[in-house]
Amino acid sequence: MRTDLSSELQSAAARVEQRHLDRLIALGISGGTIAEMGLRGPPFGMVRGVDVGAGLYEPGDGPECVVIPVHAEGTLIDLVAFRTDQPTRWRLRTGLGWALGADQIYVPSWDNEPLQLWRSPLDWLRNDGVGITVLDWDAPELRDLLMVESIAADNDVGNRLLDILARPTRLPKLIVRKAVRHAA
Repeated sequence: MRTDLSSELQSAAARVEQRHLDRLIALGISGGTIAEMGLRGPPFGMVRGVDVGAGLYEPGDGPECVVIPVHAEGTLIDLVAFRTDQPTRWRLRTGLGWALGADQIYVPSWDNEPLQLWRSPLDWLRNDGVGITVLDWDAPELRDLLMVESIAADNDVGNRLLDILARPTRLPKLIVRKAVRHAA
């Protein structure tokens, strides 16, 4: 069964109440950020999520969570859900999203500012959605960060990234074929 992420996000956004906005503002997300991000579509919503294993959730009778859209190349590919009292623990809806803000990796930095790497989706929201938050530390796309000139991160997240990027890359076995001659 295919998941309609856009409909789920719209439903989650419709469940946002003033108390949710007040909580997010109290956690350091500015009203301006919420409004600015809302110009592009729902910046977040509220969902009750059930952990279904493998880092995934489904809507259900679980605890109330903030849900944020995850885009790649401008397309909605996943949703990430987290509780505001446990912002470093999150679940994905489809498992396709590897980072919030991933498209920012592929945009050249004209001002030589480092790419900001945040610990959690909540930190990403606190910082206006600028930079990225890695959602899946096993994703092969992490190697795309090797093409970034510089990255700013806190010590723990930065060390985790360096440990992963420093691992040797497994190369495929290359078999060189002999040239085949065709009769003329």
